[in-house]
Amino acid sequence: MFRNYLKIALRNILKQKGYTFINIAGLTIGIACCLLILLFVQDELSFDKYHSKADRIYRVIEHVKIDGVGEESASMPFPFGSTIPTEYPDAVESSVRFFNFQSPTLMLEYGTSGEKRFNEARLFFVDSTLFEIFDFELVRGNSETALDEPNSIIITESMVPKYFNTEDPIGKTIRLQNNVALQVTGILKDVPANSHFTFDFLVSFSTLKNFFGGNYPQTWYWNPCWTYLLLKENTSPDYLESQFPNVIEKYFPNIIKDKTTIFMQPLTDIHLKSHLDYEIAPNSDISSVYIFSGIAIFILCIACINFMNLATARSANRSREVGMRKVLGAYKIQLIKQFLGESILLSLISAFIAVVSVQLILPLFNSFAGKDIVLNYFNEPALLGIVFLIAVGVGVISGIYPAFYLSAFQPTKVLKGSLSKGSKNSLLRKGLVVIQFSISIILIIGTTILFKQLAYLQNEKLGYDKDQIVMIHGYNSGLANWYETYKNQILADSRVLNVTVMEEALGSKYQSSTYQPEGAVNGQSHQIPRLLGHFDFVETFSMEMAAGRSFTNTFASDTLDGIIINEEAAKYFGWSPEDAIGKSITTGPVVRRVVGVIKNFNFASLHESISPFVLELPQNNNQLNFFGRYIAVKINSNDLMSTLNFLEDKFEAIVQNRSFDFFFLDENLNKLYASEEKMSKIFTVFSFLAILIACLGLFALASFTAEQRTKEVGIRKVLGASVHGLVGLLSKEFLILVIAANVIAWPIAYYSMNKWLDSFAYRIQFGWDTFFIAGSLALLIAMVTV
Repeated sequence: MFRNYLKIALRNILKQKGYTFINIAGLTIGIACCLLILLFVQDELSFDKYHSKADRIYRVIEHVKIDGVGEESASMPFPFGSTIPTEYPDAVESSVRFFNFQSPTLMLEYGTSGEKRFNEARLFFVDSTLFEIFDFELVRGNSETALDEPNSIIITESMVPKYFNTEDPIGKTIRLQNNVALQVTGILKDVPANSHFTFDFLVSFSTLKNFFGGNYPQTWYWNPCWTYLLLKENTSPDYLESQFPNVIEKYFPNIIKDKTTIFMQPLTDIHLKSHLDYEIAPNSDISSVYIFSGIAIFILCIACINFMNLATARSANRSREVGMRKVLGAYKIQLIKQFLGESILLSLISAFIAVVSVQLILPLFNSFAGKDIVLNYFNEPALLGIVFLIAVGVGVISGIYPAFYLSAFQPTKVLKGSLSKGSKNSLLRKGLVVIQFSISIILIIGTTILFKQLAYLQNEKLGYDKDQIVMIHGYNSGLANWYETYKNQILADSRVLNVTVMEEALGSKYQSSTYQPEGAVNGQSHQIPRLLGHFDFVETFSMEMAAGRSFTNTFASDTLDGIIINEEAAKYFGWSPEDAIGKSITTGPVVRRVVGVIKNFNFASLHESISPFVLELPQNNNQLNFFGRYIAVKINSNDLMSTLNFLEDKFEAIVQNRSFDFFFLDENLNKLYASEEKMSKIFTVFSFLAILIACLGLFALASFTAEQRTKEVGIRKVLGASVHGLVGLLSKEFLILVIAANVIAWPIAYYSMNKWLDSFAYRIQFGWDTFFIAGSLALLIAMVTV
């Protein structure tokens, strides 16, 4: 029986080549898109799950806020990681800290004359307990001892040829920041891409004593360490979290005790659900998983609708077959099996083509999705099983209605020829076309708004000039000794307009400190974002003052006690910009005086609204050396290459044993919206494919309708109907359906896109023009297709 079903199915498939091609093309695209999105979602959800103890690993995070102002930090104070296992030995099995001086890069060099010298962005100091918690794999060296001793370093496999060519690195010495010799004690397998942070170098945590006078920092105020805890079996994270108020009360300084809250964050939640200050690396967003999963379902729905529409539309062509088989004794259930079998066979053929297609286009998908997905079907039988189930499911869903519809024909009516061929007027088919184009229009609107929001984020005025700002790395280079010389030499060239030093690149991250304004009630202090910037900071970024002045070295008191606040901080303290000038603000042991109020600017990304902000000057050379992470150079030149060469030549002539490393501020700011950019690209591609599938179905349906009305068209032409009139006649029915699809799609798209935009502090406001353009585009596509 099965052989007979298969033979009939293959005959029908080969007989209707055009119909078969359109169905297979639509289902292939639908299943391929679904498989690609499945791989994307699977990769997003897999982050950090490869660690065998992932369910017991938690990152500890700290909120230091009052009245909604302050910081939500992904990092903790130095002593926290070593104290908690001692305080709660029954709950905590181990802890590990990561630290990188909060520096964008640290310099490593190898060779007697430093011929291999690089500024490395992925270097961390880490506790020797690393391998007790995480499953990072050493291919050379002993994981139990590799990080035990001071001045030890582990490097990843990919870094070996960069520094050592074909030499054996074990036992070799690499110099850190010119003055600390590190011995290579291990080679680490490259960190998997599905990790919420990656690294190339790990230095033993005890090496830090070289930088802090022979001991670790003991302050519970400064929080520069990313800290992870491994809980003991059957220990509830809620229990440990409930003990943290006691830790705060016992160890934290009084100035922030009442502002601090500590939380436990599951390791596997970090990549998709964490968007804190000082993230160890940029994260993705869970919303992307939901959105792309929805798109996959939409695309499969459109492909299934195509199949159902074409099968029912062509039902009259198979009615005689059904009637004859019933007369010859076929049961209804046999006919249902036959038609469902044809549907599933088509779906399985489509799935096979989709699987091959995905393998071919995966490298291209990886390039624009920013992924490193590797697909090997033989190593992932479960994935093949899922594809098979999707194919069978699509086949059943697509064929279930046509199977029951066709098998229900009455043989007497069919064989007498009394079966109506007016199925083109089927209410169901019209409804399915409306659903198809409703989905397509929602995707068109979504794509348009995504791109508008991304363009807004990248081009919105930030309150400062971000263009042609060269950011030069200067951390831990003894900057105070050579900065003025370098500044004066490059300012002598007309291509350089302004130069300043700053602690962090604008927009990326910021620190916060505690400030007590003059006249504070009960001496209350506030945790406020702050940045250390040198003279000419305001001028370099073309910022505007609301009152007072910027820092200047003509006033010696600026270095001792000068401070600048933004308009929002003045408002927060209860002052007008003019009233704020001359007011005192206490921070730690220092009483500072407000010399200027700067107009509000976006010192963080546009995901965050503007909050109170403080700009301070380094008070001495030690502060300048420690906090001077970047030299910001404002240039005015169309010949960027020659200007950059000039800046590099001057830098290397003055700064010995340092590599010139830079980036452009505007490009760095655009990276803040990499997640939105990636989403826009993927959304666009899959939206286009969804529309293509809908058009394939519409094309086939319109072709069949025209075929059914051949005699009518002939008579109308004899009676003088024009080609344009006939095209309008055939198109009118489908265009009405697309208009109905717009009516359904617009409110759904409006609600869903507003919901998504609400996650941004700064967002576009879209009007009905966006919907009108999307609807008109859908009408145009439908008209051209028909």
